[in-house]
Amino acid sequence: MVKENDRNFFGNHRGFSLVELIIVIAIMAILVGVMAPQLIKYIEKANVSADVQLCDSVHTAITMAMMDPEVLMVNDPTDHSKGQIDFLMDGDSHWVTQVGGPNSVFCDTVKEILGWNVFSSPDQREHMKSQPASASGALMIQATSGGSGFVIWIVHSDVTGKKADYAATDISNLTNEITNNGSN
Repeated sequence: MVKENDRNFFGNHRGFSLVELIIVIAIMAILVGVMAPQLIKYIEKANVSADVQLCDSVHTAITMAMMDPEVLMVNDPTDHSKGQIDFLMDGDSHWVTQVGGPNSVFCDTVKEILGWNVFSSPDQREHMKSQPASASGALMIQATSGGSGFVIWIVHSDVTGKKADYAATDISNLTNEITNNGSN
């Protein structure tokens, strides 16, 4: 049984006033305004990390294909594998798409390892996650000094996910940094 005092306590309020609702909505809008940029920053950092992982995967696939006995022992004169590997390791920077082509056990092996065609620009962009990379990025490759390894990076993107047009022209700093820290 409800007492009279309880009925007055609960019965007087029929809902929230308009002022109370406006205050709550204003507080929520302020919270969303403060939190949304932070959330977007974390999402882009995750996308950039995925792009770094993509470069590592491509690096591993190319390395494995270069060491594959089937690739190294190709005797078919129409196969371009040996020329493609020499092209990659000549010390100049190249678009990864320049390496691909028909009649290549090397390219077929890389595609098989990755599960997609790294030598195609549309396929590359489909796998890039960060905003500038997926819009205009492309994979580049360059052998490190001495030809002991090679570097793969995405042009028009940096570690923060911001556009960096200098990435394609200023490779010497990137190569020196990677050579000093180990080739990857």
